Amino acid sequence: MAAAAAGALTALAGWLVPVVLVLLGALAVPRASAGVGDALGSGSLLWLVLGGARLHLGDGTLAMTPLVGTLLLLLLARAGARRGLPQEPSRALQGAWLGGYAGVGLLVSLLGLLSPAGPVVPSVLLPLVVLPALGLVLAHGLPEEAARVWERAPTSLRRGVVPGAKGAALLVLLGSALVLVATAVHLGRVAHLHAGLDAGVFGGTLLVLLQLMLLPNLGIWALSFAAGPGFSTAGGAMTTWSGAESGLLPMVPVLAAQPQPGDLPWVTHLLVLLPVLAGAWLGREALQWVPRLAPTQTKLAVLSVAVGVAALLVVLLDALAGGSLGALRLADLGARAPALGGVLVLELGIGAFIVLAREWWVLRR
Repeated sequence: MAAAAAGALTALAGWLVPVVLVLLGALAVPRASAGVGDALGSGSLLWLVLGGARLHLGDGTLAMTPLVGTLLLLLLARAGARRGLPQEPSRALQGAWLGGYAGVGLLVSLLGLLSPAGPVVPSVLLPLVVLPALGLVLAHGLPEEAARVWERAPTSLRRGVVPGAKGAALLVLLGSALVLVATAVHLGRVAHLHAGLDAGVFGGTLLVLLQLMLLPNLGIWALSFAAGPGFSTAGGAMTTWSGAESGLLPMVPVLAAQPQPGDLPWVTHLLVLLPVLAGAWLGREALQWVPRLAPTQTKLAVLSVAVGVAALLVVLLDALAGGSLGALRLADLGARAPALGGVLVLELGIGAFIVLAREWWVLRR
């Protein structure tokens, strides 16, 4: 019972923050007309969205998960599992903790019915089961069976996973840095759109907070732009190296920082150096996991795994981040995940191969 209660309290702690913020926002925003029930339901749905759930919005779907919020909920689940369970908990205790968390999540899903929108039922498994299960793994490690399987995995795979995960984090950070630079350059346009929403002081603060939570999402869009495939804003309007097409903008002020419609300068193509340089960094990281005098084939295998893991994780993050704010022209936003994954494998591979070739040349001499 204590383990289940600890899991339930962990879920309640994560649910309470978005609910309080939505309630305060409903009271503070001048043009808000939602009642307490609507605000309570909307806050509950926001908690589900932060965990990866999708929402029905009329004929469309809201599939835009703020990745910073997801990370915070994951860290909270990890902390809750560490504090609420023994150092080496049994499978029964872990199951009870997970059951308590999921039970609260189920009640939150029912509260979400107080809002005009509603969760897409299969996607609710992400915030209710998958996210807390990952928190358990981060807190107490893999189950014994999974750990034994991992120990039997090829050496190149075990050596390449950590550098690949670091490479994926670096790529998202680089994309987020591009978003911040673009926002600073076009701060006037962003501020004008922000002021036009007339959200008041508290509502404006919540809007800024929401955009900060979306920064990694937009960072993946910017990464796709730098890598070559580009991203879509609305109605299929694409922004690539060659130019930006005009399209309906969602009412998110930071999106005003994207390039204006028309041709882009040739120097835009140089942004491709960012993922190539990230590949070089990734190559150096991966080679630290391999003995310096190991055969070149061994080093190449580890680099290949690291590059593949980095590209795959970026694609999975893009899938979690989503790309829909409704129906019709807002139904498909952001990066094209398959194209982005393929291009990243090529560009990261070029950077990593250059590092490997240099090391081979140094050792040969």
